[in-house]
Amino acid sequence: MNVVRTSRGPRLMSTPPHAPARTQTPAVMPGADREDPPARTGGPPIRSAPPSTVNVQRHVASPAQIARLRRVAAGEEEADLVVRGGLVMVVHDQSVPDQSVLERDILIVGRHIAAVTRPGALGGRRSLDAEGRYVLPAYVDAGLRIEDTLLSPGELARLLVPRGTGTLLIDPTALVAFGGPAGARFATESTTPLRVLARTGQAAPPTSGDPRTVTELAARGHLDHEVHHAVARGATPWEAIRQVTLRPARRHAVDHILGSLAPTRLADLQVVTNLASPAPPDVVVLGGRIAAEAGRPLFDNLDPAPTWALGRIRLPETLYAGSFPCPVPDPAGSAAVSIESGGSGSSSRPGLRIVRLAPTARGGRPVADPSRDLQKIAVIGGPPEAVTVDVGLVRGCGLVRGALGFTTAQAPGQLIVIGTSDDDLLTAARAVEGMGGGFVVVDQGWVRAACPLPVLGLMSEAPWEAVLGELAAVDAAAADLGCRLAQPLRTLAGFGCLLHTHP
Repeated sequence: MNVVRTSRGPRLMSTPPHAPARTQTPAVMPGADREDPPARTGGPPIRSAPPSTVNVQRHVASPAQIARLRRVAAGEEEADLVVRGGLVMVVHDQSVPDQSVLERDILIVGRHIAAVTRPGALGGRRSLDAEGRYVLPAYVDAGLRIEDTLLSPGELARLLVPRGTGTLLIDPTALVAFGGPAGARFATESTTPLRVLARTGQAAPPTSGDPRTVTELAARGHLDHEVHHAVARGATPWEAIRQVTLRPARRHAVDHILGSLAPTRLADLQVVTNLASPAPPDVVVLGGRIAAEAGRPLFDNLDPAPTWALGRIRLPETLYAGSFPCPVPDPAGSAAVSIESGGSGSSSRPGLRIVRLAPTARGGRPVADPSRDLQKIAVIGGPPEAVTVDVGLVRGCGLVRGALGFTTAQAPGQLIVIGTSDDDLLTAARAVEGMGGGFVVVDQGWVRAACPLPVLGLMSEAPWEAVLGELAAVDAAAADLGCRLAQPLRTLAGFGCLLHTHP
């Protein structure tokens, strides 16, 4: 096929039927199957790490597929798709610096790359014009926890794929802790183009220490932001792109299918006009199919929320406003959790410390006192037959009235409420239970704003655009009640049960 350019980008057209297949031997990309050079001269060769990722085998080309890849590479058959004339980035090594970017065609058969050849050497039924633009491997993220984004895997795909991310290597610990093996399957069996593999063994550190909820991902970007930021700090584009493509793939022993543009690898690539630009890729191809164009996904999220993952938050039927008494303090005073400022900058995370203080008391028991920035906190959790309610004091939140309620991934199934009155604590707890989990802001018995997270109490089933608006609403409502934390509900949920200490 040929390509027609439109206002929305490249479109595929049929290749004339008389176009002959070439039999020229494909060019081999330099370093395409080499390991990195050893760290020390004379040191042992670097070998792949032991397999640490499951569900990989289904993405490896079968013998029949490999046979067809070979026929296409030999010019005996046409490719399904040819990415024509792009400046292909070689991420394997830089032993020949001038050849880290080569003008090449990429021939794709089904989900895999058949050959990387000189322009025009071989034909295909469809083609994508990449002339004058760079062709990079799709990004591989080994540091993202899906539940931290607050999105279902299908909605996360709609947000990340247009930014060039093709694969997540996830730590499923929290999902398995609350959902069992089905929790991991929920993350890895999305029907969207985003590939999610469950990672085992030692967790890999994320590429950034900043939180990556839907808010940050939508505003700043994902690994595309990391590449842009690394180049701004002085890294070469080759180094920055390698760090989020081949490096994580090799670390988790999946570089035989991911992380580079070479024969038999999955056809996961992106076409960009400028290297390390903050703009989204022009085109993203995943598994041999065009998945996104000009920052827009070309697929819908049709994944249903699994019924077993809904309604997992359960409170005792006997819970009432009198269920939140603080323990009687000892003569030395009460212990309270103090939320300390994280410093300057919106991404600075506050810290926690334990302080002892003389609480405001009523009837011999500590009570919330907004005039002293003292709020009551209740941590509600445990198995359905033995739910516990632990109550204490917290300061540094800033609430002058009302209550905040939220579920937390640090202890899946746990519900936490912070507030200035027991009635509002109860209203917040019941509201979160009714949503199946999430964030809620309550004032004088009324729910002022909410962000439901009904999937395991950790993720939304709504479109990511709607979740973004709901989070903005709960942040604004919390600020109206005096809360002075940046992104208060997500910040507090990130601390989990560390927010409570026995008075």
